[in-house]
Amino acid sequence: MTRSGLAGARERGMSDTTQQAQELFGTLDEYLLELANGLAKAQEELGGISAAGAPGRQFTYYVPKLEFELRMDLRVETSSTTSGAPVNAKILKMRPVRLADVASSQTQTEIVSVIRGSFVAVPANDGLPPVVLDASCVTGAGGVPGVVVRVRNAAGEALPGVEVEFNLDRRTTQSLSGVAPLAGTDVVLAVVRTDAAGEARTTLRLAAGERARFLALTVDAASRTLALSCEVSP
Repeated sequence: MTRSGLAGARERGMSDTTQQAQELFGTLDEYLLELANGLAKAQEELGGISAAGAPGRQFTYYVPKLEFELRMDLRVETSSTTSGAPVNAKILKMRPVRLADVASSQTQTEIVSVIRGSFVAVPANDGLPPVVLDASCVTGAGGVPGVVVRVRNAAGEALPGVEVEFNLDRRTTQSLSGVAPLAGTDVVLAVVRTDAAGEARTTLRLAAGERARFLALTVDAASRTLALSCEVSP
């Protein structure tokens, strides 16, 4: 290919890329989430790199701060539909878009905006030991099935007063038992706070004629989720 041909191909490639970029649009949340995901990946890579220091010490690298600047072409679109009941709406878009011909009239105002900000590293869990969540199936008086949850931190200390949510996972129960649980089968207490020992308990209510042998449950507490299955005797 000649030099002029290469230059033409590059120009066409750049033109295609520019055209695609101009057609893309998104919200500010999407841009910030992409930045956060990139920072998380960079931190993950750094977390795998460590340097040995004095005996008994090891250094781990992390990103303390990331400053960013976004230069965006914004478009404010005011639309009024003519079909049906009149509706006026203003939409902020990150890129100009070519709209299909619709029964609407639009007034457009273009704005160039610069947004600056930074991500700052802070200790996870406010610097406290991470929360450890544990759950198991138990059998109470009279053979009543139940679930006990223990909420502690990584140091083994019980965490009282933590809200624990119990839910019956009906779809997974059907997969495990081959039949869907009856409408009357459920947890007795859906939300329980841990006691002084860091434990929260609930029992399972079995509907008359229940044929499911295994009940799948989910437990949510302290931004963590556990899944477990309990064998029951209908």
